[in-house]
Amino acid sequence: MGPFKRIGRWLRGWHDDQTGSMPIEGIMGFLLMIGWFMVAFQFYDAFRLKSVNAKAAYTVADMVSREKAPIGPAYVQGMQKVFDFVTNSRGRSWIRVTSIRWDDDLKKYRVEYSHASKSGIASYTDSTLNDQAWRIPIMPVGDTAIIVETSMRYTPIFAGTENELAIGGTDGSGNKLFTRIGLNDSIRFSNFVVTRPRGPRIVWNDSY
Repeated sequence: MGPFKRIGRWLRGWHDDQTGSMPIEGIMGFLLMIGWFMVAFQFYDAFRLKSVNAKAAYTVADMVSREKAPIGPAYVQGMQKVFDFVTNSRGRSWIRVTSIRWDDDLKKYRVEYSHASKSGIASYTDSTLNDQAWRIPIMPVGDTAIIVETSMRYTPIFAGTENELAIGGTDGSGNKLFTRIGLNDSIRFSNFVVTRPRGPRIVWNDSY
């Protein structure tokens, strides 16, 4: 009998063999179950924190809309501390407060003032604001509104949850096709809240 026939017979016997070891199969099943629980908890925690993030953004926006005294950079930094406390973001977040009005002559939104709590985050200009016009409700002539934006970087609990598994082949651009297990560690939870002042127009003062 040639070596290829012996190998073929061994492979057929291995394929038909249904014996196994309960301890080894139990360990394999246990590891798969632990992995499933880790991924499930990871997604649960991400959605929980996303909900907390949205509630915190609306809380900050409501606080700003009720302000009767002038606000300024120090006030925005104070709102940042409130947001960090509610979301437990540990400095991984920023907020931006912008006052806008509708200019009926120019048929576009105008920026009255805009300030971000973190350096490197640009304040709005009339041009960049109107790029976001689709997110802003229609406003009557002369009306003002406050936009409160929040952004927080989410880091998965379990290290190594961002893994890429190539499934072969390439797409039309020559990029390798892959699937990803777990959550990307660069996820950002962002909110864009538009609200009207609850009282008189909110005044900006750089000293506050």
